Amino acid sequence: MRYKIVAMAVTCFLVICFTVLGVIAAKRISSQPLGSQVAIEELDKEDSRVGMVNFLIIGVDEDGLRSDTIMLVSYDGYSDRLNILSLPRDTQVVMNGYKQKLNAAIGVGAQNVKNGKDQEPEEELIRQVKALTGLPVHYFMTVDFDGFIEIIDALGGVDFNVPYNMNYDDPAQDLHIHLKKGPQHLDGQQAHDFVRFRHNTDNSAPGEYAMGDEGRIYWQQRFLKELLLQKAKPQYFANITDVFDVITRNVRTNYTVQDLLMHIDEMQNFDFSNIGMYELPGEAKYMDELWWYIYDGDKTSALIQEVFLPRSAEQWAQEQAAAEDAGAEGTDGTAAAGGTSSTSGTGSTAKPSVTVAPAPEGTAKSQSARTASPVR
Repeated sequence: MRYKIVAMAVTCFLVICFTVLGVIAAKRISSQPLGSQVAIEELDKEDSRVGMVNFLIIGVDEDGLRSDTIMLVSYDGYSDRLNILSLPRDTQVVMNGYKQKLNAAIGVGAQNVKNGKDQEPEEELIRQVKALTGLPVHYFMTVDFDGFIEIIDALGGVDFNVPYNMNYDDPAQDLHIHLKKGPQHLDGQQAHDFVRFRHNTDNSAPGEYAMGDEGRIYWQQRFLKELLLQKAKPQYFANITDVFDVITRNVRTNYTVQDLLMHIDEMQNFDFSNIGMYELPGEAKYMDELWWYIYDGDKTSALIQEVFLPRSAEQWAQEQAAAEDAGAEGTDGTAAAGGTSSTSGTGSTAKPSVTVAPAPEGTAKSQSARTASPVR
């Protein structure tokens, strides 16, 4: 659970760099490496004609073999929207002929590296995410837990309305969470406790937490959004080097400072009030003494079409023109109630179709992936 936390902080940091801190912040850190640089062939090249940049945030455990945080951060350069798609760790996929959980992909990837199939352990997870969503992945960042509390403290903490009383003690993990319901200022340790919370010591799970991992994702996403809204401000520029130093000690990525500088200008107009938070569509099921998340291909396709669909500059211009024409027709009364839609028929300017590939298929043999607990 701890590795989920740094992933959110890294996402916040990247968006801050992309927006308010702008070129000045990027230049201030331009002489430093952006984590451990890794080249992966499975990653897609950016298309200059398409206003989309997709960044896969991967949170791993202490041994680097479980990826329990998987977030696809997608920026639309034409609408200045940031959309974040969380993929549940228990998502059922097929890897090397076995049914496994998505969070096992890094471990499978590490084995693939030993067998000479892949060059880097992240390649298997990147393949799976691309197959589940049908979207390109341009950049990735793998992070571990070290540094989250330090990052939040460097940013001055965060104001947040804790939705429920939270009381959880686990001496084995030296984990003690005690937060009161209501608006408050969270320092790094308290923020860490909030995003780690799953249920109380007596196993009661208030509100959305009764949904298990989906409920926790729900509140983690809202914490992330609030963090972004509060911290992407000029006064935090003085802390940018300290935060950057913390992050670069704990990441693997193909993203360079040069990439950051390249993206700065086009992301200056980012609209923080328009952050989209989504979860891979599906449902949790208890099967074979394990919890699995069975993703819904049709609903995923619909979500991708509606929210994440990459558009070329030409397609975007056509859609905008069609919308303007439709508005003009409605104003002058030339369009009849049963007239031709601007998104159907000949000369359609509807969003181009994206085929969402199903999870890799094969002769699936049952192989239990390690899970923290069968109890939701």
